[in-house]
Amino acid sequence: MKGIIFRSLEELVVENLGMSAWNALLDEHCPAHRSYVSAVSYPDEELFALANGVAKHMALPLPDVLGVFGRYLFGSLAAKHPTVLAELDTFEKLIVAIDSVIHVEVAKLYDEPNLPKIDTEIINDSEIVVDYCSPRKLCFCAEGLIYGAADHYNRQIEISHTSCMHNNDDHCRFVVKILV
Repeated sequence: MKGIIFRSLEELVVENLGMSAWNALLDEHCPAHRSYVSAVSYPDEELFALANGVAKHMALPLPDVLGVFGRYLFGSLAAKHPTVLAELDTFEKLIVAIDSVIHVEVAKLYDEPNLPKIDTEIINDSEIVVDYCSPRKLCFCAEGLIYGAADHYNRQIEISHTSCMHNNDDHCRFVVKILV
């Protein structure tokens, strides 16, 4: 996992729980003196351990924590890479372009980004199907990213998570209903 993801988690934890909470999470779940550099890759297990630590600290289910993190992550990444979103001026354009544009740009910015596979289909003006597949099974974070994108474009959405790799399905499916 790229350090930029860890840095965004750090920002979220520090904003909501304080620097001492982040330092405690690092001390408990990461190698000594770990600091994250955006373009460097780190073990996925460290992110999972940190997210589990946040969930335990807040007494929340891990899927809820990952969803909140995904929502936050979208805003953080959008602020750091505004040119990637420059041509994608609507929520619908962004969602359809995740694999063909966003992930292509991410691959240009970061060496070996290990991205999930995302397929999308516009059903009608108010419904998009998003299929997510990754061995990391971070679908709850992906769902949060979609909500974060909706926030960015001032759209209200509802997501139904109709199949899930955590339930032994071969991929996760989100049915995104656009309300406003």
